[in-house]
Formats: sequence, C-alpha cells, structure tokens
Amino acid sequence: MIQYSRIEVLRPTNLNEALKWMHDAAEKGDPLRPMAGCTDIMVDANSGRLKWQRFIDLWGLRFALGELEWALAGAVDPGSLQIGALATYGDLLADARACEELPTLACASSLIGATQIQARGTFAGNIENGSPAADAVPVLMAMDARVRLQSVRGMREVALADYYTGYRATQRAEDELITAIMLPKQAIGARGHFFRKVGTRAFQAITKVGLAARICWKDDAIEHARVVAVAMAPTITRCENIERALLGVSVVNEAVNDKLREAQAYDLKPISDVRSTDRYRNEVFHRLVCQAIAETHPDAE
Repeated sequence: MIQYSRIEVLRPTNLNEALKWMHDAAEKGDPLRPMAGCTDIMVDANSGRLKWQRFIDLWGLRFALGELEWALAGAVDPGSLQIGALATYGDLLADARACEELPTLACASSLIGATQIQARGTFAGNIENGSPAADAVPVLMAMDARVRLQSVRGMREVALADYYTGYRATQRAEDELITAIMLPKQAIGARGHFFRKVGTRAFQAITKVGLAARICWKDDAIEHARVVAVAMAPTITRCENIERALLGVSVVNEAVNDKLREAQAYDLKPISDVRSTDRYRNEVFHRLVCQAIAETHPDAE
C-alpha cells in the first residue's frame, strides 16, 4: 500500500536536468515515474491503485516540450509534424492547421474526457499510459507515428506500432523520457482517414470498441491500408492481416466479408469484461472496418 505522506516529487527546470535525474535514479535502482497533466495518475491515486512513490513532474517544461512544430520547406521531411510530448489535446484543438489537416486526431482529442482533461492531458501521457482503450494513440498509430525517446545516452525513435510490449508495458527504458511524437508528411492531410469510438454515451465514456484507419485508394481499389483496433487486445493493436486482406478490395461482398473476418480472427482475440462481450466486440469491429471502406471510398460524399 502506497503511503502518500512519503511520495516524493522532483521538479526539473530544464530538459537536461530532467534527463540527469532520470539517469541517476535508474542507476540507483529506484527509477522516477514521469508525470505531467496527471489525468491518469490522479485516477490511480483516487482508486488506491497507485504503485509509484517517486515522480518527476515535467509540467514546468511545457515551454520546451509543448509545441506543435510543422517542418518547413527545405527540411528533411517538409510538411511533417512534431508533436511535443507535453502538448495537450486542447493545444491541438486550438491549432487551426492541425484541425484541418488532422481531422481524426482532432476528433479523438475532442472525445477525451471533458474540457478540463483536454487542457491537462498530454499526448505523451496518453501513449505511455498504455491503455488498450486510449483515444489518441490509435489515430497516431494509423498515421505511422514514431515516438522519440531521449536520455543522457542519446536519442532514438520507435514506431508507435512497435512501442507496446504488453498490457501497459512499453519500450521506454527507465532512464528515458518521451520528448516528441513524429508524424510523416504522407499521413497528413490526405483522404482516407477514419476514426470511430463506440461507448455507452457520446462523451466522457471509455471505449468499448474502436477503430482508427487510413485507407488509400487507386483506380477504385484499395492500394494501402492501416487498420488499428481499440479495446480489442491487451494493447492498441495494428491489424496487419486485415490490412493485407484489404489490398485490392473495391467493394464489400460476401467473399470480402469472409476474408476480413478470417483475417480479424488472426489479428484479434478480444476478451469479455464488464463493458462488452468478446462476441459483441468482434461483430462491431468488423462492421466498423466495413464502414471505413465505404466512407473512405473516392465516390463517398
């Protein structure tokens, strides 16, 4: 049981100081837990599930790590976007260009909690929390986002699709911090983006079943696809068998339906819990995939 009177919170004044403290704590075998908006930590504390006693509060670094930076002409990937680790959902919703070119990410951001949560919750926190029902993560994964990790040892990037190693477990080492989320130009502003969240109500609900997708069409057939499942596995999951099954599809008929269901059975094995049954999740997810095909078709209005 955590003794709240013994909780220690360190507050660095710059990134280098934060990385040094993370390194020193990891070296001593007593790692620090990063926190910023605390929208998840406060839930755990309130429910008695808080497992950590030593934290590093990064909220004071928002000036350095809270920007949305669009790569200019002449950059390695002009038009790409770097989302600072401490950028909030509210920050993205206040950015006119982001809302225009990233409509599904803006939609997901608007569905996360209430206005107060959107003002505090960060994209890095949504990623690192590792919830299989996260809202922003699936959209970012469908856009081939990469997670930038930094420590005193250096910097590295990991594809978000490969970031999770298990339920609420990630590739981040104990001395590393997420400093940015990278979105490539080819995934921004293009047609074919799709996001749906199925919950018990329209707002402030945990996802029962969800789908984020990016489906690219050519000559009336699907040329490229990203399909990401929400609340269908221990982690947010990219469905590579479904993606392959979609290639060349132009219309959903009985044969395509069977092919998609077979691919889904390989990719996903959802559980039954207090929110939904496995049968419900499988059926709804399949229907969402079919809906994504119909709504991203070039002839769809």
